Amino acid sequence: MIIKGKQNRYLRSQAQTMKPLVQVGRDGISDNLLKQIQQLLNKNELIKVSLLQNTMVSADQLIEALNEQDGGIALIQTIGSKVVLYKKSSKIKNRKYSLELEKI
Repeated sequence: MIIKGKQNRYLRSQAQTMKPLVQVGRDGISDNLLKQIQQLLNKNELIKVSLLQNTMVSADQLIEALNEQDGGIALIQTIGSKVVLYKKSSKIKNRKYSLELEKI
């Protein structure tokens, strides 16, 4: 998914006050973790993921694993151990951010 500069800026501003919904810990990337992230993305479109100190997973590895299962997930921002992800929801009632992105 290609996101333009102004769209990326809008998503970063929306994610600034969010709390991480998912934490990646010592177990690393598992099927359950990937399913959970995909479900949250379908429901919320924009989520923040926290990579804990004891994990050996980088943000790039997480994105790669997610895109292998289901493409279309965009990395919006990485700050330290926090990762912001976006994916357009398949359900119309859950589309909050994608409607705003179309206006930009």
